[in-house]
Amino acid sequence: MGRIVRSAVVSKGNATLEGVAGAENDEGGQNGQGETDSKGGDGYLDRVAKYVPAEVVAFFIFVNSILDNAAEEPVAKALATALDEKSTDVPGAVRAAIDTVKMAGFSIWNISWIVLIIALAMTPIYLKSVSDAADSAEAPGANIVMSMLAFPFWAYAVNALALRPWHDGALASIMLATFTLISGAIRPEYINAGLKLIPGMGPKK
Repeated sequence: MGRIVRSAVVSKGNATLEGVAGAENDEGGQNGQGETDSKGGDGYLDRVAKYVPAEVVAFFIFVNSILDNAAEEPVAKALATALDEKSTDVPGAVRAAIDTVKMAGFSIWNISWIVLIIALAMTPIYLKSVSDAADSAEAPGANIVMSMLAFPFWAYAVNALALRPWHDGALASIMLATFTLISGAIRPEYINAGLKLIPGMGPKK
């Protein structure tokens, strides 16, 4: 499906070896069995795009917009009051305002956190579901690690209601840009090397 970040691989005969560098030819290379065929895997920009759980983020943005609309007026009033009174506890005022809004008797503050946790928990499930047979050697675990790290940054960047008391637009932009820059430089084989140390988490042979 092309939804999982591909690592660099080197094919040797009928075997596929993961790695950044090419494999050395063996002495049997003259009969064709030792020839290598290297593939670079996904590039920097491909990794940046694929490490983002786009469908999960889209779900989260949709639900968050509903909660945000419900809390918009109380939060605006709380912010105005806190600024007028020069309060030093603006996050507390925002949280209290959100907590006053109910949906079917439930505080949308609690609902916002439940939705955030569900979206985060669905990230590895989603990535497992979109990986195919060709991804078996790629270890979707590498993508799961990066995507679960990416999701909180995106949640903060889209002004998640659960994180609203501590949201700062400029900081959100800096954090997201920094993570995006770093994530593109992280190749799956680097993560897979660490996952191999955890039983059952490494790439399938």
